[in-house]
Amino acid sequence: MLPTLTLGLAVLLSPPLPAQQQEQKKEPAPERQDEDIRIVPEIVVTATRTPEDVLDVPRSVTILDEVDLRELAPRTPAEALRFQPGIWVQKTGHLGGAPIIRGFMGNQVVYLFDGIRRNTASLFAGPNSFLQNIDALDVDRIEVIRGPGSVLYGSDAIGGVINVISNEELDFTPALDWGGRALGRFGSADYETSGRIEGRISTSRFNAFIGGTRRNLQDLRAGRGGGLQTPGSWSEHDWDGQFGWNLGQQQRLDFYVQSFYRPEGTRYDRPNWIQTNERDMYTARFRGKDYDFAKSVDVKAWYHSQKNFIDEKYWDSDSVDRTVGAEAVLESQFRDGLSLTYGFTAYQDSVSKWNPQAGTATPSVDWLDVGAFGLAKWDARDDVRVDIGLRVERFTLNSTAPPTSQLDSEVQDALSNGALTQEDLNLDQTNVALTGGVGVSWYVDDETTLYSHLGRAFRAPNKNDMLNFGAFTFGFNVPSANVDPETSWSYEVGMKKQTHDSAFAIAAYYTLVQDGIISEPGSFNGSSFIDVNGNGVEDAGEQVYVKTNSPDDIYVYGVELQGTHYLPRQWTRPVFDDTEVSLYGNFTWLTGRDKGTDEPIDRAFPMNALLGIRFEDSRYAVKRRWWAAVEAWMVDRFSRIPSDRLGDPAFLLDPQDSGSGFLAPGPSVPGYTIFTARGGVRINDAADFTLAIQNVTDKLYRVKDSRINAPGVNVVAALEVRF
Repeated sequence: MLPTLTLGLAVLLSPPLPAQQQEQKKEPAPERQDEDIRIVPEIVVTATRTPEDVLDVPRSVTILDEVDLRELAPRTPAEALRFQPGIWVQKTGHLGGAPIIRGFMGNQVVYLFDGIRRNTASLFAGPNSFLQNIDALDVDRIEVIRGPGSVLYGSDAIGGVINVISNEELDFTPALDWGGRALGRFGSADYETSGRIEGRISTSRFNAFIGGTRRNLQDLRAGRGGGLQTPGSWSEHDWDGQFGWNLGQQQRLDFYVQSFYRPEGTRYDRPNWIQTNERDMYTARFRGKDYDFAKSVDVKAWYHSQKNFIDEKYWDSDSVDRTVGAEAVLESQFRDGLSLTYGFTAYQDSVSKWNPQAGTATPSVDWLDVGAFGLAKWDARDDVRVDIGLRVERFTLNSTAPPTSQLDSEVQDALSNGALTQEDLNLDQTNVALTGGVGVSWYVDDETTLYSHLGRAFRAPNKNDMLNFGAFTFGFNVPSANVDPETSWSYEVGMKKQTHDSAFAIAAYYTLVQDGIISEPGSFNGSSFIDVNGNGVEDAGEQVYVKTNSPDDIYVYGVELQGTHYLPRQWTRPVFDDTEVSLYGNFTWLTGRDKGTDEPIDRAFPMNALLGIRFEDSRYAVKRRWWAAVEAWMVDRFSRIPSDRLGDPAFLLDPQDSGSGFLAPGPSVPGYTIFTARGGVRINDAADFTLAIQNVTDKLYRVKDSRINAPGVNVVAALEVRF
């Protein structure tokens, strides 16, 4: 709490800004302004649940807007976050891509799609496919809170919050209007062919939108000497739609539907796996402004179904997570300089999982979450803003075990000999969490903001922590009913500075996790392994893992920098004429340790930096006709690997062969530098073409925590046509 209080006292006791600087502080603009540049777009919603200038928010935020995504042409939403400060993206397989934020991933990060929570009671600590089960060609922007987000988004938001926002936000038009978009993408490293087509229609009272996507990706070719990594292919069929009504008086009602279907996906590190993923979501949303009791009202209700099936040689896994939820978010202005964003959330997950091959099942779970939150934003002085947030949440987990005859044989044996009781499988548990946060922004002058934030986050134990029985990426989970919630405190200080030609940000943070829920090798029913293939000996992937609370604190701390600078015209004009030339880059370093096990944290990642140079005819997106950039991503060698992760295929020379030895001595993950050249041209007002050459030198490398080598030289071309 010391950094936030120190900054708060310093700014409150310091002299106020001169009057001319007070007038220039924090006026949010709806679009980019020609008089300056931004590291990120101005408006962010996820950080406070209301639109705000990102420079005013006392948080570290990453934003990729429509222009960024068009230029990056990412293969998946997760890969759009590569090379961003404080974020690491691992790939379990070619269809994988799980972000790690400040050393946290999986069920310690909240995933949102159009503001709706994707996390369910079955989410586990390792990599998940949440950002892969979203149509990558139907994304308008991605907003990331780097740091705790439990005040606004509840359980799991220890490392951060990721909100993927689709492009179906339609306007109403005075007269009948219609149009659409067609998008095609090709990638050479996996012979990707992706296409999407959209259509829209609108009037002053009604609008409608529908779009569809087809994708096909083959096995991935690694860098020089790595060859083709088989299996790794997958295909995808998606469609989505929206229907909206203008109710008048600044009120609107919208209905959304999104459907994702991956009929067959394969994993390089698990050649026997074939998985199918289906996701359907239906949403109704009401928005209104300027009421007597609130400045704005935003109400959502949704139904979300997530189905996953794995067909493996020795076992199958079939699971369904169904969520029904609703939330209301309001903003009220009490007086000049004091506003309150507040709301209520309620959702229920119904989770089932079974093994069709064996005819067995795990306990089904109903998880009810009800919460209320408030975030007050107070201009304590003309040059000081204070944010204070509070949330109370109640979780209820009820589990119902199937008939004993349908339980796995090892579970039946454990019940028979007393190693497990029926009460361990039929749970009725309730947890209540109270959390809060405080942030301070100090506008030192009209170009510089200092900020500090103290935030508390929590994670309630879910089905995967307490009741899961089954294989995962490098072991076998068994039930662990006696697990307590985990909580964290995060401290952060930073600076954001912006001038006419430069933008710069730096942040330093420290996160302390208490009662951290960890997975560690153990035993079940007297054995250290589950004999999946029935050969009587322990093979790779059969080690028993149990969930428990760490006996001591877990800490993570690090530093993040990013910046952009346009070179003076008098320097560049003799060589580049009127071309704008800018330098940009970022740097990330973090470390952490579990004091209870005296081991490094599981998901730390290497020190890395990105450096780039960019050429363009205009620095302003609305005027830009062409651009080109060359960048280098430099990643340090990494050797801080916990001992219980050494059997993970990510650290093996050949992820398909447990006897292949380590990827590098230590064991370690070698460092590397890769180069990318990319550019784009606006063919006309209705068409944009982008071309990138990734990994120009065809470097053979592997991203830390990935179980497949990264792509070799990869030519990516994308064409977008609007009509």
